[in-house]
Amino acid sequence: MTWQWVVHLAEQGIKVTALINRADPTAPVDPRSVELPSSIPADCAPEFVAVEPPVLSRRLPVVVYTALDYQGWQRRALKAAQELHEREPFDVVHHLSWASIHHGTRLVKLDAPFVLGPVGGGTTSSPAYKDCFPTSWRYEQIRNRLVEGVTLNPVGRSLVKNTDLILASNPETQRVLAKMGAGDVQIMLDDGVDVEELRSEPVAQSTDGPLRVLWVSRIMERKALGMALAAVEAAAERCEITLTLMGDGEHRFVVEEVIDRMTDAGILVDHGWSDQEALDRAFASHDLLLFNSVRDNGSAPLHSASAYGMPALVIDHQGPGTITSSDWAVKIPVSDTEQSTRDLTEALVDMAGDPDRRTRMGRASLEAGARNTWPARAAAMAEHYRSLVS
Repeated sequence: MTWQWVVHLAEQGIKVTALINRADPTAPVDPRSVELPSSIPADCAPEFVAVEPPVLSRRLPVVVYTALDYQGWQRRALKAAQELHEREPFDVVHHLSWASIHHGTRLVKLDAPFVLGPVGGGTTSSPAYKDCFPTSWRYEQIRNRLVEGVTLNPVGRSLVKNTDLILASNPETQRVLAKMGAGDVQIMLDDGVDVEELRSEPVAQSTDGPLRVLWVSRIMERKALGMALAAVEAAAERCEITLTLMGDGEHRFVVEEVIDRMTDAGILVDHGWSDQEALDRAFASHDLLLFNSVRDNGSAPLHSASAYGMPALVIDHQGPGTITSSDWAVKIPVSDTEQSTRDLTEALVDMAGDPDRRTRMGRASLEAGARNTWPARAAAMAEHYRSLVS
């Protein structure tokens, strides 16, 4: 996502200096060695400044060493930015990624208009969906308390009060930022659609045979794959339906038996981890994306669905509720695990019997994707910059 911002802001005529994490100089992908698009004006070629983070012991829990490494990187990034700012002052400073209300940023200390985001971190898991977390609910409770407590963090409150513009990726984060004392907080989606990936026509909807449902994500309990499997299994008793599962993760063992049972019954195709080509084929050959996560700042699969003109089925909250609209997604209300499973089942049965509706929704999905292309996003961001500077 950061690469997309840099390239498309440069195309807008903005000279970008990007501080990048280069922990391993021998890594195969280095943005400084990538050929830039010819659409970037010669005097706006972005500059990439490598900042290496300190690397702590990997014997620590991954969440701990990642956060500490990042804080160490931020200290070094601030020093690099200060040296650059002294030589040639920046008009605007923007912390893009990782942008989090929990990790914060040190770049706000530079003497220039400051932008943060799109930022997430204000979403929590409802206790009504506790059943979706059979092995990790205690961790979710701790995380929920951290989100609630961030409003009392003096460092965080100072950050948001000294930020000229904050872009939140969902209304839940927007509300947390407002409680922290933030002034101008606007909603901007966390991700966009690559123009080259945008299809000219929406996916062709099946008019006979089973409803072809796609589930794409890392298998984590907050993604609620168990709920999706239960809904599809219940729907299969009332209509023809198949679910394609593309993804894997640390909580697969929780639903392994259900996956095996549904596979044996012929209503589930389990692909596990899939490369981009396989994902492209899947998005081009299914009728509906099911994305029923119970905690998410955004959703890369939903952005991909809009690039293909694919209807979606989501729980209407947080990132998924913000990304989608009712003209291209069935948005079931937030309730509890049992009721949401029933609501998903009913929606799947209804969609299976109404290919005309799915076709209309597919067109609306593609239109949504066309409104959220990276050039459009960069143009909006450039306007924010110009407004701050003027």
